[in-house]
Amino acid sequence: MKWSFPARLACVCLLALMYCPCQVTADEHHYRNMFIGGRAGGLAGAYTALSDDTAGCYYNPAGIAMAPSMSISASANTYQRSLKVYKNTLTGTDGKQFDWQQTSSSLLPNFFGVVKKAGPGWLGISYAVPDSTRRRQDQVFTNITSSLGANYVGQYVINIDDTDNTYLFGPSYALRFGQNVSLGTTVYVHYRHKQVIRNQLLQFNEGEHLWVNYYDNQEDWGIRPILGLIWEPVQPIALGLTVSQTHVFAKERREQTILRDTTSSVFADTNRVDLVTSDYHQGMDAPVQTTFGMAWFVSPRLLFSTDIAYNAPIEDKETVWNLSVGAEYYIWDNLALRIGIYTDRANTPDLNPNLTNQPEHIDIYGMNGGISLYHGHSSVTLGFSYGYGSGQAQVIADSTVIQDATIQNGALFLAASYGF
Repeated sequence: MKWSFPARLACVCLLALMYCPCQVTADEHHYRNMFIGGRAGGLAGAYTALSDDTAGCYYNPAGIAMAPSMSISASANTYQRSLKVYKNTLTGTDGKQFDWQQTSSSLLPNFFGVVKKAGPGWLGISYAVPDSTRRRQDQVFTNITSSLGANYVGQYVINIDDTDNTYLFGPSYALRFGQNVSLGTTVYVHYRHKQVIRNQLLQFNEGEHLWVNYYDNQEDWGIRPILGLIWEPVQPIALGLTVSQTHVFAKERREQTILRDTTSSVFADTNRVDLVTSDYHQGMDAPVQTTFGMAWFVSPRLLFSTDIAYNAPIEDKETVWNLSVGAEYYIWDNLALRIGIYTDRANTPDLNPNLTNQPEHIDIYGMNGGISLYHGHSSVTLGFSYGYGSGQAQVIADSTVIQDATIQNGALFLAASYGF
C-alpha cells in the first residue's frame, strides 16, 4: 500500500517517500538477504546437496544424516552493511540533482545449531536469522524546486529509522536409507518484527510548512516446514532437493500518521494536527520455494556445488529463479578455501513508465568467500559476502517519474563448529 497526501498537496512535486514502507525496510523484494553458516556462506549458499553439518537444518535437513561425527554444535556471527542510493530524486533551484542515500547495518549471532545421533536417525535443533536490517536515512536538503514556482522548499528534512528482523527456531530430524539416500525435515517457528519510523519536514520559502510523522509496527507468527532429500546416484555426485514455505497464521500491524500542514487553506487553524491510525490482523503466506542442488566431489580435496532455487509467484510477487555456484579446495588437510557466486533477483516486475506507485526492481549479483581451519571435527571459519545491484525505483507517490537505483551489500562472518 502506498500512502500520499490529499489532492490539495498534489502540486508539491517533491512529496517523496510517501510510499510503501516495505520499500525501504528489510528487503522484501529479495529472498536471499543473509547467508547462514560458515561453510555454506563461503559457498554462496550452494549447499542443498551437501548440508552435512548443523547448517543443514536450514538448507537441507536430509544432510544432517550424513554428519561426520556423533554430535555437532555450531554458531555464527555476522556483521552486515548495506548502501542503497536513489539517484537524482530531488532538484535544487540551481538545477543540481540530489540523491537519496540509505544505509543499513547489523551485527548479530545469526545462527546456532546442535545435531546429535538419536535413535535410528539424527536430531537437530537450530536457531537462524535469515533476515536482519536496520535502515537509516538522515539527510537535509536546501533550496529544492517545487511546482509552486517561486515558493520553493527552503529546507527539506528527512529521517528514517526502520528495523526488520526474522527469526527461525525449531527441530530437525533425518534418516538415512542405505548408503545413498537420506530424508529429513525441519519445522521452524517463524517470528518477524518490523518497525518503521520516519519523519519529514518541508519548510517553504514563503513561510508555510508541512510536517509528516509515520510509524508502523508489525509482528508475524507462523511456521516454516522444510522437507529435504539427498541422493548419491554414483560415487562422486550428490543431488539434493528441498521444498519449503512460510505460513503466517498470526499478524498484528498498526500504522500511525501525524500530519501538520499550513500550505492549504483547508487548514484555517495552522495549529491543527491530523492523526490517522489503522490496524491489520491478517496473515499472509510466503511463496513456495523449491531448491535443487548438485555437488561434484572431484577429489578428496576439491568439490564443486551448485543450487537452483525456484520461488513460486504469489499475490503481487513474481516467479523468481536464483542460482548459486561454489567451490571448495583443501590446501592442506586442516585448511580449506571456499569461493562462490550467487544471484538475488527481485520478485517485482520491471517498472512501467506509464504507471505510478510501483515497487522498486533491483537484481543483485554477488560473490562470497571463506577460509576454514580444522582440528579434528572442529573448525573455525572466517568469510565474506559482497553483492551489487542496479535497477529502477519510483519513490515519489502518484508520479510516473522513475529513478535509477543501486544497492551494495557487504558482510563479514565468523563461525565455529565443534564435533565429538
